[in-house]
Amino acid sequence: MSILNVKKTVGALVAGMLLSTNSFAAISPEVNELLTKKLQSLKVEVDSIDESPVKGLYEIVSQGAIYYISEDGQFLLNGDIYDLDNGMNNLTSAKVDEVRKANSAEHFAKIKDFEKDMIIYKADDEKHVITVFSDTSCAYCQKLHSQMQEYNDLGITVRYLAFPRGGVNSNAYHTMVSVWCSEDRKGAMDDAKKRRNIEPVTCDNTVKEQYDLGVALGITGTPTIFLEDGTAMPGYLPPERLLQVLEQKK
Repeated sequence: MSILNVKKTVGALVAGMLLSTNSFAAISPEVNELLTKKLQSLKVEVDSIDESPVKGLYEIVSQGAIYYISEDGQFLLNGDIYDLDNGMNNLTSAKVDEVRKANSAEHFAKIKDFEKDMIIYKADDEKHVITVFSDTSCAYCQKLHSQMQEYNDLGITVRYLAFPRGGVNSNAYHTMVSVWCSEDRKGAMDDAKKRRNIEPVTCDNTVKEQYDLGVALGITGTPTIFLEDGTAMPGYLPPERLLQVLEQKK
């Protein structure tokens, strides 16, 4: 067993020993106020604070991520909680999935607000439409883009939104602003995906808002593909495999 696996197992055992079968009171208004103020002072955006499966810790949902905090606000934990009595069930992962599904239902409709800002590679014989949150510096995004003609030939229209993985202060963000501000967006996107230098330009743009929407949808990596029904598919899929998935969704 590797050192990493040992650490994971020990971490799971510790979390399992902390799990309490006794329920305890929901978070009080006083504790909620204390923790909210503490987190806001640290510039943490808090979506909700609730009791966690571990007695003495509270669960924070922040922009689709899950954290745990002590009742006095001194200790913040970032990690998974496993239930050893129920098949090593990853309670944190289950909660993240729950949050993302709720966020997707709420935020997926907002993708339509960005249709005028999308960079679209339209299939001549369009059968399916996908929306891809992409980063010009991402290797698998570049691989997907290199096969654009194959996707289009299969009837798949690809619509791009920006998701610079490093955030709004990253080089990729500034590159993507230049792409979206270029007179020839598709040409600039083609060049950027081939790692060619493009002319730095700025304008009024929605790259940050596109990124923020991706965060709200729970995106953590690129490419992330959204189907027309709102299904999210993280990662690259080759053209034929993607077509199979799309056809199964009919």
